[in-house]
Amino acid sequence: MLNNKKVLLVLGGFAQVCDIVEDAVRSGIYVIVTDYLEDSPAKRLADESHMLSITDVDGIVELCRTRNVDGVMNYCIDPGQKPYQQICERLELPCYGTQEQFQVMTNKDLFKKACSQNGVDTIPEYSTDSTLECVGNITFPIVIKPADSRASKGSTICVDPTEIPQAIAKAFSNSERKRILIEKFISGQEVVIKYFVADGVISLTSMADLYTCYTADGKRAYIGAQVFPSKYYQLYRDTADSNVRRMIRQLGIQNGPMSFDGFVDGDKFRFFDPSFRLGGAQDWRIVAAITGVNISRLLTTFALTGSMGDSRIVRNIDGAFAHKSAAMLYFLVREGKIKKIHGLSEALSLGSVVGHHLSHVEGDVVRQFGTSDHVVMRILLVCDDNVQLRNNLKAIQNVIAIVDDTGDNMLLPNFDADLI
Repeated sequence: MLNNKKVLLVLGGFAQVCDIVEDAVRSGIYVIVTDYLEDSPAKRLADESHMLSITDVDGIVELCRTRNVDGVMNYCIDPGQKPYQQICERLELPCYGTQEQFQVMTNKDLFKKACSQNGVDTIPEYSTDSTLECVGNITFPIVIKPADSRASKGSTICVDPTEIPQAIAKAFSNSERKRILIEKFISGQEVVIKYFVADGVISLTSMADLYTCYTADGKRAYIGAQVFPSKYYQLYRDTADSNVRRMIRQLGIQNGPMSFDGFVDGDKFRFFDPSFRLGGAQDWRIVAAITGVNISRLLTTFALTGSMGDSRIVRNIDGAFAHKSAAMLYFLVREGKIKKIHGLSEALSLGSVVGHHLSHVEGDVVRQFGTSDHVVMRILLVCDDNVQLRNNLKAIQNVIAIVDDTGDNMLLPNFDADLI
């Protein structure tokens, strides 16, 4: 404890945790941020920062002991999920999950097994034999992907058998456990569903429809928008919600935020990707704007005390997001160097905007096609209804411009707000 302050170590200093770090510092907590990057935005806001990778468990454990850290938290980072648990276990600090729970929630094959045991639908799967050739009667297209990677890394959509060997090799090279999945390609609406558990009380915190952004020549870039509540919200509550809650209880999860990505396939919700962390896109800010309950703050409290606080308050967030219309609007750009971002102040002046964050700033170079590197910023809105939401999304899109060194437009095609 430094000057009677509690000491919190945050894994990763990227833009999405800036508000969380600021909030903790403002509340009198001494915050240490660590990752392997010198210019992480949250490091500039913390009381102290270090150049230790979030996967350097030994180094971080030693740092925590030296600095008398009271709590550790991984808020939003995929690679930080397992190290977070390992660090907390070695230091005997509060952790919202067990090693087994993080294994299931970060490995797609183990997750599918847990789903099967609890009546939760997943994407139909083909198998591979020891020679890495597909077996069974395959109907194309299919998806070949690592069982333990994130953000589509190592995944390939195959439309004919000739693409399979290269796709398998790519998936294996991106799998730490050297396990892959070969699944049916589903083209239905993609949805992302979030839950939060506090002292065993399970709340459905959000359900969004995901809309993909494409380049002018039809190549998939990244997510263009998330819209809340999903058009399929009531169907989900009626048909799938109870089984997912049963799976959460069966896994023994008593605390923590989790996410389930899936597709709508007729009247079924087929899940393919779990996580045991907050969403990096900051959907928790939408929940806070609607309910007054800040999930990130609850996690900070848990890290330092081992409790989320009054679980009766948390009950108020169960399904409350569906009472409003909300969106996370992504601004994506092509590869190149960002010279100027225009119109941000004007966009943020709209009364419906509840937050934003920049993933890139002026002077940054965008290099990685088809990844989150395309995302320059996200703007979060909460409105009374879909009409207001559509109008405000269009108003924001009309004032934002992003140009390169030559003054040329860098923005990829905007999300079509009329789809809401």
